[in-house]
Amino acid sequence: MPMIRILAALAVVVALPNAHADSELRDRFIAASQDMGESMMKAVKACAPEIDISGIDFEYTPRMVEATECVVETHIERFGRAETEALVEQAEAMSERSFSSLQEMTMLQQDYPALSSPELVEINQNCGTLEASSDLPMNRVMRENMSQLAACFSQQ
Repeated sequence: MPMIRILAALAVVVALPNAHADSELRDRFIAASQDMGESMMKAVKACAPEIDISGIDFEYTPRMVEATECVVETHIERFGRAETEALVEQAEAMSERSFSSLQEMTMLQQDYPALSSPELVEINQNCGTLEASSDLPMNRVMRENMSQLAACFSQQ
């Protein structure tokens, strides 16, 4: 029996660095998304100043954190840690780019194909990311003001 406990304890210790790395990748992915959201809201304000974005915070709900964690873990399982790190790095690189319009933001996404790959879309669907993101204040504002924002996507 003591040998089983030692093996169990060893398994936990070995798993800890991977769990930390996964949460680190998740947190980096979330931070990049939050930065992109802030930039997107600035573009919304520039295009449609009548839309009230003052109450928007970019904190993730527990449900959204869980969905993002699922995305990262599933991506690691399917493609490996190196590919998942590359995905997170693309998200970070995209979040650091500036844009002045929603049209420009949409075009910017073409430079980061991993972020819109069919595989990532499928993972996001399986992890419930879309449903979880519906709780975010930014997405609520976007939904409620879609008619006003439609023109913003065609302006440069």
